[in-house]
Amino acid sequence: MSEALRALDALQDAIKGLPTRARLPTVPPSRKAVEALGAAEAAPAEPGPAVLEAVRRRLAAASRSGFAEVARRDLRDAPWVLWNGRDPGIGMSGLLDAICNLARSSSRTLRNLIDAWLRDFAPDAPSISVAAERIRALLAASQDARFDQWKAADRSINLFDAKRGPKELASLLLKSGRPPSDLLAQLGFGDPFRAGSGYLKFVQNELLAMTVQSMRAGDTAALARVLAFLAPGGELRFKERKASIARGLLAPWLSPGRTPSDEIRDAVRDFLLHHVGDPRTRPGDWAGAGKEAELLMRQWLARVSLKAFFDLVDEHARDDHWKYRRAFWTACLEAGAIADAWLALGSRVHASARAIRDLNGAYGRMENASEQSVLLFRIGPLVCCEWSHDGKLRAWPVEWQNAPKLGRALYTRKQITTKGLPFPPNPKTGKGGASDGMGLSHIGSERGFWQSSAAELLARRANVHLRPIDWRPR
Repeated sequence: MSEALRALDALQDAIKGLPTRARLPTVPPSRKAVEALGAAEAAPAEPGPAVLEAVRRRLAAASRSGFAEVARRDLRDAPWVLWNGRDPGIGMSGLLDAICNLARSSSRTLRNLIDAWLRDFAPDAPSISVAAERIRALLAASQDARFDQWKAADRSINLFDAKRGPKELASLLLKSGRPPSDLLAQLGFGDPFRAGSGYLKFVQNELLAMTVQSMRAGDTAALARVLAFLAPGGELRFKERKASIARGLLAPWLSPGRTPSDEIRDAVRDFLLHHVGDPRTRPGDWAGAGKEAELLMRQWLARVSLKAFFDLVDEHARDDHWKYRRAFWTACLEAGAIADAWLALGSRVHASARAIRDLNGAYGRMENASEQSVLLFRIGPLVCCEWSHDGKLRAWPVEWQNAPKLGRALYTRKQITTKGLPFPPNPKTGKGGASDGMGLSHIGSERGFWQSSAAELLARRANVHLRPIDWRPR
């Protein structure tokens, strides 16, 4: 269909060069038929790189004479080189004027100018605002029905205002009850070429900045619209901007003391896991998001890992005292003390984990173990190791060379039973603890023996303070 439009545009330009006695119709019936089929909304095809480089060279030569001897076809294609390439054409004095002069009588040139402006848009690009004003004037003078959509969009959201347009479109996307795809199609961005334009990149920036307050307010409907814009059809609109998307979606909770609702947190976490990846297994994809955003995502994933570990152990555990361990580490989690976590599952449990969607494949395996599994987690400067069944609680400073590393695919028992920190005795009784660094036995759970010792270690080493009432099973 777009080929038909280009052919009709060429014919229209040719007609304007014929003598008036030819008496050809201004709007051929074929044009009306094409528009009736909806092809008027399609973006014009951009010439190939080799063609554009040749156009660029010829325009540079023609610029010496003020474009007095430039070919009409080169001026029609000139918008595509205005803001891109190593030598953007916008730097050629008089070129924009020459393009706009032709666009008064050539619909195809105006269409090329609009789409090149949208494709290469950046608010601070040279003469981008000047070109926008020229486009507005050309649209106002045009009688071509195909430009009615652009005129309406500009009236609605100041589309051709380099400063206001992206902000107003972002606000409309955030606040409107209509799906983003419907709004974008109505405003002229339904074509795939425009859907990935530079203009929408800046709309995305504005949208992420605006959504902070909506997410803090728990507006799940607004968040759903934002996510639908970011990933139409299940794929990121701008894959090269993964890091800025991660930063933007996590920004509302990077300030201390702010926590999302469970629904908002889970929606953001799942979206980022799917489209950006797990920072524990794909840290490179998070490099540009900032350390704070990565740490927050790891903390959210730790919650998922602990919950999955608890659920799996509940299914396979033989230890009647497991409920006490679950209560203690849940208290640490709720206190915001667990910054990162990783599972190493026994073979039988590992098979079950494949059915747990929330883990998203982010767990390792215990070598030569069937039901025995391990939870590795970081609390402040410590790495801790908790077992699902028979096994002592251990803790190491993160910087120790023998401290287990989180994120590995396979662990041996030897790797996670090395000598660690001693556990202090119960601060009230002076008894218990484990002074040899070989781990704390889970004795006296119902009386809080091992819990008191573990809590004292966390208080001394990680500044995490828990009370007996916090770790009591509910």
